[in-house]
Amino acid sequence: MIKKEINEIKGLYRDLQDCGISRLAGCYVNGEKEKVQTFSESFLNLPDEELYKYLDIFRKTLSGTPGRNLFDMEFPLSETPTDGQRLLLALRDSELKDENLLNLFYDELIKNYDHTGNYLILLVSQTYDVPAVRLDGTTDEEGSSEIYRYILLSICPMNLTKPGLGFDDSLQKIHTLKRSFFVDLPDTGFLFPAFNNRSADVNALLYYTRKTDALQEKLLGNFLNVSSPIPARQQKEGFTEFVADMLGEDSDIDTVITLQRDLNEHFQEKKAEAEGEPVFLEKAELKELFERSGIPGEKLQSFDSRYDAQFERENVLKKLHKKTEEKPEEDADEESLVYRDPEEDSFSPIRIDDKLLAENIAPVRSFEVKSPEMTLRISSKHLDILETRIIDGRKCLVIELTDDLKVNGVPVS
Repeated sequence: MIKKEINEIKGLYRDLQDCGISRLAGCYVNGEKEKVQTFSESFLNLPDEELYKYLDIFRKTLSGTPGRNLFDMEFPLSETPTDGQRLLLALRDSELKDENLLNLFYDELIKNYDHTGNYLILLVSQTYDVPAVRLDGTTDEEGSSEIYRYILLSICPMNLTKPGLGFDDSLQKIHTLKRSFFVDLPDTGFLFPAFNNRSADVNALLYYTRKTDALQEKLLGNFLNVSSPIPARQQKEGFTEFVADMLGEDSDIDTVITLQRDLNEHFQEKKAEAEGEPVFLEKAELKELFERSGIPGEKLQSFDSRYDAQFERENVLKKLHKKTEEKPEEDADEESLVYRDPEEDSFSPIRIDDKLLAENIAPVRSFEVKSPEMTLRISSKHLDILETRIIDGRKCLVIELTDDLKVNGVPVS
């Protein structure tokens, strides 16, 4: 789905009259992966205050940057749909009114969703009367091109309120507040079927993740069996490792600066052509960039094999697993995710896309030079102010000083 199509569906959640949600279903799951409560009801029968809070959750499930938080994922093309795809189609066609189908969906999701703690599964059934598009590109609100029926899944962590003092109206006194679980904004979700070319595409879904380094391997592989991208952070780290591996002893500063400059210029050219859509770089494009940047020909001979090894599925997952082993659990930040070792756990084969989002690997905003003694950041638009020179027999970085120079905010001449 392109950004314009995502925003068209996301815009339905701004107003109750336009949302088109007919039914809401959900399941509250505790830390032991047990179903505490399930519910299914007409959406518009809920109090208005609750309705708008739900709309905030659904709108968030379609928010973020395509290629970082939002991903097009495809089911394998075959005459027979996969089990996960059939279940999603059945749920959509039932309009979430079949309790047996809902419980089957909850059971499969709970079994394959990696999460520590309580969470809430939310599903909505929705119908959108897609406005037709006139020849001049404007939409005809009275003319319909298709009735788009779909379901939206949002998986929200349930977190405890903070401890503290508060005022109790009934007791008319200040005392310790009772802690309770509240529904947080979603970590994961998807739209099915995808709204590709402003039409239902049952062979694809739009996947959402709040954490750019998160990959729900079991959910995507075992349950849904869809293609999956490499998480954004692992794209960046993997590409950095790949460049260092390719250059080896030839990794001098001039070569790296040239490569990064060429990479950013290529991204800017493609971005201008993409008209606001995410820019992806494939292996062949990157190989051409390396050649253009002056990487020696003998190193380019191993480009394909090194690239495949760097971004091959099992290697990506093993590196992620190794990092979580090296980091004590109590020190892990909330953005990290425990990845299971594929050799120790059973996963269905998952198809990893080898395309890389340009913004994940190119110095889009700034170029960084770092050593133990200093960190230097230069705007990617002005890399030309940086050069290397031999001064008194030593190789030095040279930066032109301008009249508007400041040191720790203090103007200097």
